[in-house]
Amino acid sequence: MARIDSLIMVMLGLAQLLIGDAIGLELLGILLQGTGGGTIVMGIYFLIFLSRHQKEFSDSYSKLEKTRLARDGNGDLHYVDAQPTVTKVVWYIIPAVLTLIGAITWLADV
Repeated sequence: MARIDSLIMVMLGLAQLLIGDAIGLELLGILLQGTGGGTIVMGIYFLIFLSRHQKEFSDSYSKLEKTRLARDGNGDLHYVDAQPTVTKVVWYIIPAVLTLIGAITWLADV
């Protein structure tokens, strides 16, 4: 989920850039564009940082809120991911597509 959060940060930064460009007040526009650029840089940094240290985070972080207990053939309890694969794919595709649309819109406007 952390990679999705990074994409959402980039998407919000692009939205700040677009709003800052469209707003009529000069000072507020400059402020929004500056913070939007910083949000994009921070989102990209978190995306790179998490991809480099994925093994360290996956061992220490457990998503128990999205799991359920199930018994195997021996009767032992173990955690099973309750989220279907389609839901996981949708949670990755939607922020990626919206970020791409925002980036294309911002680049076409500049």
